Amino acid sequence: MVNKSSDPVLPNDEILEKFKINVAAPLGGRLNQHWLVNFNNERLVLRLWSNAIHIDDIQYEVSLLKSVAELGWPVAAVIEGPIEFGGQMWGLFPYLHGEPPSVENPAAEQRARGRLMARFHADLRGLSGIGQRKDWRRCEEILFDDELDLLLSENEMKRPEEIRVLRWHLERARKRVEGLKLHSRPGIVIHGDFTPWNLRFQEGKLSGILDFELAHWDHRVGDFALSWRGKYDEVVYGYDEVSPLEPEEWELLTPMWWAGLIEGACRHLKEGTRDDGWIIKKLLERSPLMGQDAIAFS
Repeated sequence: MVNKSSDPVLPNDEILEKFKINVAAPLGGRLNQHWLVNFNNERLVLRLWSNAIHIDDIQYEVSLLKSVAELGWPVAAVIEGPIEFGGQMWGLFPYLHGEPPSVENPAAEQRARGRLMARFHADLRGLSGIGQRKDWRRCEEILFDDELDLLLSENEMKRPEEIRVLRWHLERARKRVEGLKLHSRPGIVIHGDFTPWNLRFQEGKLSGILDFELAHWDHRVGDFALSWRGKYDEVVYGYDEVSPLEPEEWELLTPMWWAGLIEGACRHLKEGTRDDGWIIKKLLERSPLMGQDAIAFS
């Protein structure tokens, strides 16, 4: 069973007693569920991990958060857990105070976030012993997976327009990474969703980086996938101000973004499901940073 935010499993008295806490308010969640709780007059966060998440995945995130906290960044490193109770995994985390950044001036927010990401990455390079997350892979492994071609061919009759869009972008992405020698390029652990709603600021200072559910080992420009999204160009320019991108990395921006989208679409094809149209919509986004592929798809 996957715990959904619309129908959360409430922590029972036994788990509250085990952590010696009481619930102040539900905080919700996409997959995992969270509650604001009180512990000795201190605010903490209780997490219930979704049963869909493998224990290796949980341990990866817990270990990563501990390492990032030791670097001095404000993240919610686990206080207690993960603990199995009643067939479910629970954990207790600090509550990160603050508010998301103002987006009244979108360009300024994006550029500042890009600069922050570059500084964050500079420290993440110093991490050791953090490998790849379970079931994750870099874009070169995605783009040259023969199963993608098989899935596109098998579904061409049922979803012709969708498959046409996916195949065009897959072929373009493959062509653009030719000669980049991606397997030999260095990687770092990236956050995976470095967006305004996952940042907190208090009195003008960073007070929290949230949601490491998508963190994994990748090319550093992989962190632009969900922060750039093929249109928020100022994020990339801000990053480049602090940590200049190499020519190969500028070329890799678009294939990285498309690879993740294509992999998600092919996962739906394999499982016989559909998304709400978000994947195709995002594949069709165009930015000047896409260079030769900045022209509209037709």
